[in-house]
Amino acid sequence: MKEKCIFGPVQSRRLGMSLGINLTPYKTCSLDCAYCECGKTTDLTIIRKDYILIEQVQKTLKRYSGSSLFRSKPPSCVTFAGFGEPTLHSGFGSIAQFAKRTFPDQYLVLITNGTLFPSHPELFQEVQPIDIILPSLDAGSEEIFKKIDRPHPSITLASLVDGLIQLRENYHGQIWLEVFIVEGINDSESELYLMRDAISRISPDRVQLNSLDRNPAEDWVNSTSPQRLIAIAEFLGAELLSKNSINIQVDALV
Repeated sequence: MKEKCIFGPVQSRRLGMSLGINLTPYKTCSLDCAYCECGKTTDLTIIRKDYILIEQVQKTLKRYSGSSLFRSKPPSCVTFAGFGEPTLHSGFGSIAQFAKRTFPDQYLVLITNGTLFPSHPELFQEVQPIDIILPSLDAGSEEIFKKIDRPHPSITLASLVDGLIQLRENYHGQIWLEVFIVEGINDSESELYLMRDAISRISPDRVQLNSLDRNPAEDWVNSTSPQRLIAIAEFLGAELLSKNSINIQVDALV
C-alpha cells in the first residue's frame, strides 16, 4: 500500500513489524548527518510547517486501518520516521493523537533527532501520546557533534542534551537513546567519557549502539566491528548500569 505519508509495514530489528509515517518532504531536517542512509539534507531547517496536510495524513491512516492488509497482518507498532525529522511538522501533536485513536492496539513510536525540544517546548506536550521515543546522541563534544551531525546553525550539543533532559522530566513513556558509532570519529576514550556523562544526565530507559550497515551520505563514515561495539557498550554500561539501571544494547546484534 503506497502513500506519500506512509510506508511499509517493514520488519525492524528494534521494533518488530512497523508501519512508517512520513511527515516531511525528502531530506527536510534540522541535521545533515554524515551517516544518513537517505543522503544529504537538502532543506536544513528548524521551522515547523504543515508540510503534508493533516487531513491527508489522517485520511491515509484511517484508510490503512480499515484495509484487508491491516486486518490480516497488523503491525506491532506505528512509527513516525521517514525522510526527515518528524517533529518539524507543525501538526505533529494532532496527528499523534489521531494515530493513537486509530491504532489503539499498536505501540506508537517516534524516531527523532531530538533537536527541536529546546526551541519548540510545545513538543513536550505533543509527544505525550507516543509510547516509545528514540532520540539520538552521537557525540560528547561540540566539535564531534558538528562533524557527524552537521546541525542547523542554531543547534548546539548542549541544547540537544538539555532538551533531552527536559524530555525525561516531562515525558513518562519509554526513551530509547540511539548512539551511532563512527569508527575513528566518536569512539575515542575521551569522547566516550563525555557521552557517558551526557547519557547519565539524560537517564534514558535504554541505550542502543548502532553502526553503519547501509550506504551513508558521506563515504568517510566507516562501520564498527561487533566486537568494538560490545567493548563500547561495556565501557558505557559499567557506570551507567550501577547509577541509572540503563539497559545498554548493541543494535547490530539484537
